[in-house]
Amino acid sequence: MASRTVRSATSSDRKAQTLIATAFDQIRQLSADEAPSHLFPNGIGSLELSLGTGPGGSQTLSLKISGADVQPAQSVAPEDVPIMLDGNVTATFNAEGHHVIAQIAQLDLTQNFPQVMKKVQKILDDGGRDLLTAATFPDDIRDSHPETKPFHFVDIPFRDGGPINPPLPHVPHVISKISEFSAALQQHNGSPLERVDNLSWLIHLFGDIHQPLHCIEHISNLHPGGDRGGNSFLLKGKAKNLHSLWDSSVDFTNNSGQQLVNDIAKEHSRNSLKTDLQNTNLEDWARASFALARKFAYAPLQENPAAPPTPSKAYLKKAQEIGQRQAALAGYRLADRLRKIL
Repeated sequence: MASRTVRSATSSDRKAQTLIATAFDQIRQLSADEAPSHLFPNGIGSLELSLGTGPGGSQTLSLKISGADVQPAQSVAPEDVPIMLDGNVTATFNAEGHHVIAQIAQLDLTQNFPQVMKKVQKILDDGGRDLLTAATFPDDIRDSHPETKPFHFVDIPFRDGGPINPPLPHVPHVISKISEFSAALQQHNGSPLERVDNLSWLIHLFGDIHQPLHCIEHISNLHPGGDRGGNSFLLKGKAKNLHSLWDSSVDFTNNSGQQLVNDIAKEHSRNSLKTDLQNTNLEDWARASFALARKFAYAPLQENPAAPPTPSKAYLKKAQEIGQRQAALAGYRLADRLRKIL
């Protein structure tokens, strides 16, 4: 997805200083793992950010912020803000895919099972959280709760010429955590905060397990320890690595958020995905994402860190098609899971 300007920012030196302080604080917390979302919860008017190495190996940061009034976070669609880290990882702060999946589930429940949607809304209301905030809550707390980082993915090992169905890695991972948060929410007890946290995690992880690069790790001569779900697979172009490209395969480039939700739901109706929706096995979902990553993310590209490949227009189009179909599938499966446990 093309990086764009977030349309809210500071109107005074004091607000600008606060944003700059937030930037420095959160950038220092970034690790070499998958990049968290929502670096700046409230968004800003425009951002030019460059992280590099200065004289003597010191880190340097260049930050430029435009001026305008800060608006509520809920009114602004989160955007991509690429940041190069340690020379081989790009963090893209993009929550659009999670929002789309949550809204597809909401649309499906509202149309077909309104009583279930009322229960979902009550959990959100009691916990003081709206649907879109819930969808990205697990990314927002990644830095303050680093123990949750493994919850977002399952690194199924992919080796060239290796088995089609390699063994799963040890827990915790996205498969085990979906089961745990489902069971916790189904118990119908706990404080309002615990309930909304369990719901937020469930909404978010249904997105993660359907993102192909969250379910694979390529092990090769270039990356004997694994490429961390494509984070170490460098690309040339707007997306600087394979993982960030696929994280951004659902975007609002040419549509408003609700219009994109409506378009995806129309293109990929529940009935058109009937066969897939009959499979409720979490491991099967993850392995299906793994297969998509092998065939459509890795196979068409030749990795070369010295001269990173540029994905073709056909590649990008296919990634978007897959991303949108996966978003629809995740949304309907999330709606089905909420029906079952609520």
